[in-house]
Amino acid sequence: MFTPSRRNVLQLGGLAAAAVLFADVTHAPSAVTSVHPLAAGNPDFEALRTRWVETLTGRSIVAANPAAFADAIARQDKATDALLASVSPTVTRYFSAHDWAIGATDIAKSNAMRMNYSGIQTLAVSWATPGSKHEGSAVVLDTALRGLAHMHEHIYNSATTWWGNWWSWNIGAAQPLANTMAILHDHLPSAELDAYCGAIDHFLPERDPRMQQHPTGPKESDGANRVDICQSIIVRSFVQADTDLLQRAVAALSDTWQYVTSGNGFFRDGSFIQHSTIGYTGTYGLVLLGGLAKLFALLADTPFDVSDPSRRNITDMVEGSFAPLMFRGQMMDAVRGRAVARFAERSIANGNELIEYTLRLAQSADDETAARWRGLCRQWIEGNPARTITSTTNIVRLSLVTELLDSPVAPVSDTTGPRFFPAMDRLVHRSTDGAWALCVAMCSNRIAWHEGTEAENFEGVKTSQGMTYLYLRGQEQHFDDEFWSTSDLAAPPGTTVDLTPLPRNPEGEWGERTPANEWTGGVVLEDTALAAMHLVAPGGTGLVARKTWFTFPDAFVALGADISTASDGEVRTIVEHRNLGQHPRSLLVDGSEITTETSLDGARWAHLDGTGGYVLLDDDARLIADVAVREGTWQRNASATSAGTEVPQRRAFGTLALSHGSGSAAGGGYAYLVLPGADAATTAAVARSPKVQVLRNDAVAQVLQRSRTTAAAFWEAGTVHDITVDRAACLIFQKDRGGVKMSVSDPAHASEEVVITIRGIGAKRPHGPDADRVSCTRVRNAVRLTVDTSGTAGSTVEFSLR
Repeated sequence: MFTPSRRNVLQLGGLAAAAVLFADVTHAPSAVTSVHPLAAGNPDFEALRTRWVETLTGRSIVAANPAAFADAIARQDKATDALLASVSPTVTRYFSAHDWAIGATDIAKSNAMRMNYSGIQTLAVSWATPGSKHEGSAVVLDTALRGLAHMHEHIYNSATTWWGNWWSWNIGAAQPLANTMAILHDHLPSAELDAYCGAIDHFLPERDPRMQQHPTGPKESDGANRVDICQSIIVRSFVQADTDLLQRAVAALSDTWQYVTSGNGFFRDGSFIQHSTIGYTGTYGLVLLGGLAKLFALLADTPFDVSDPSRRNITDMVEGSFAPLMFRGQMMDAVRGRAVARFAERSIANGNELIEYTLRLAQSADDETAARWRGLCRQWIEGNPARTITSTTNIVRLSLVTELLDSPVAPVSDTTGPRFFPAMDRLVHRSTDGAWALCVAMCSNRIAWHEGTEAENFEGVKTSQGMTYLYLRGQEQHFDDEFWSTSDLAAPPGTTVDLTPLPRNPEGEWGERTPANEWTGGVVLEDTALAAMHLVAPGGTGLVARKTWFTFPDAFVALGADISTASDGEVRTIVEHRNLGQHPRSLLVDGSEITTETSLDGARWAHLDGTGGYVLLDDDARLIADVAVREGTWQRNASATSAGTEVPQRRAFGTLALSHGSGSAAGGGYAYLVLPGADAATTAAVARSPKVQVLRNDAVAQVLQRSRTTAAAFWEAGTVHDITVDRAACLIFQKDRGGVKMSVSDPAHASEEVVITIRGIGAKRPHGPDADRVSCTRVRNAVRLTVDTSGTAGSTVEFSLR
């Protein structure tokens, strides 16, 4: 009979967390016991367990075609070998590879605890995988069983008070523990199953799948965390055959795919927020999508199937929330949060996750949707030379990809043009030919500068300060190739920065504070977009600026105005900070080669080989240009000590920056045009005749005209040429022979209406998708438009006058 030893209570590292002192763990090797008595005679639970083990191991897929998965299994076996060699039980660990260092923080200790459970799951998966050299191994089975008993005796049990990161207790340990119980179910006595399930329940507040632990006390979970908790509880429930708990966990899932208007979750504009202030589609959003994809498949056609018709929202989210943020198989870093600081988690890894989850969901989608999704996945895989997904150790993922690539499904291109996400302050624009994409990461009084913790991304505070992520076909590795270990985090591309050194996490951890800015917003009209941000910089430097980006099918323009700082630091706007790889490339300014840091006044254009051209639209701009090799390690932005994080990395960078002066003398503005992919001759020609006109660039408005299109960010009521607005607004105004097309937004998310007066056009009834929100009256030689922006939450109102 399994009875945890409770003779002593251990204070782990002086923490306020109690764990049972281990006396002596004994476990009969490879003992086979009966199915848990509560499951006897109930085939539903055994069916669920069998399906879930298939999800974890892919064993029937492997058995059907073992040769196709030999390499993946060999890599999996190598990881298992390393774990077997590191079994070294102590009161703080089972594997020496997952111990915590002396003086480690509580968060680091809780992370080490959950990694021990992940290691045990790895052993169980190898033991259950056909073709593995560890398949059916009595040694591996016994090692896994002893590991479960050991971790339960020492740390993860109902006598322990949790410490460190709540996630490690409700999710990080609970999931692999439940998964391992599912795999090794027939080799675990009922008493052990009850004890391990009881431990999971102990850390689940009120034994309610909707709840989670929290430093301030139990609270209701949401978003990706809710799905993760429900997954562990669903698996734990069918392992112990707890029908009531399983049903409550399934019901608790429904909240996660409902659209929200604040807080965490999916917004109707496509945004996904986690931790209240972070745009997190590329990590937490993927966790939610992946968890639901697996659970939908698990529960399908069982008495516990998800019957809520609103689950159809997930279909819209694949293409409305996730697909716009993929570029040739990579998830854009601007929505990956603190994951950018992780040595082992590059953007292509998150892209691979989206591919897997999309292919899973395609299995239950209608034929037309499934074909389109599969075509997208094929394009994402084949568009990235790295193709790391084809060498994954995840058997099920590999089987999905292998089947897709062997099928006649044709690649489907990404949707081109702009996509603005008002709720998370992100603009994505993809060129007409798909050769480049731009993502602008901004912050606001809703969205934090960044998310950092004491363990990671503590130096990334400026990554949502207007950072521009430029993705280019043929340079898919730009951000994954050591950008985050070597780039200048104090001055990312696109940002306006005060170079005064800042401490780690100057605005707190977990995105707890947001800037008290006026507003951040944007607007879209067909293939043109505008995004604007009132910058209030982090760290108390007093730096402020007004920044606007205008995107077109072949180029983008950046304007800055009203720049000042309260510190003594130098203020710069970083036009470009490009990772050139291991070898420098040519940088020209006005046709002259730049080989070292050079300051130039009155420069007109620059060209960076392999990247594109830059045209300066200000006559008096002071440009600082440089090509230099930079060195760094992953540990500069993460405290992790895993193999590889401490290795110095070197990459060449091409940098273009505009200097605005220092201290009280800092000020002014900027205007520049970027031509992604253009050659030097084209850039020089555009500089001679830019064909864009800056109509205004100050604290009232930033307005640009290109051909028949005028785009404007009005910071307050004002007039520019023929257009007058009565309050803060973003708008794009496009004349054609048939009349006028317009898009308008309330960037402050506060106004019930925006009144716009346009001179020189006739008044006719509005048409288009949002015409019912627009009233039109004639005022002398002008038209007055009253645009209803109530309830739009910063989204675009689009219409035409013809």
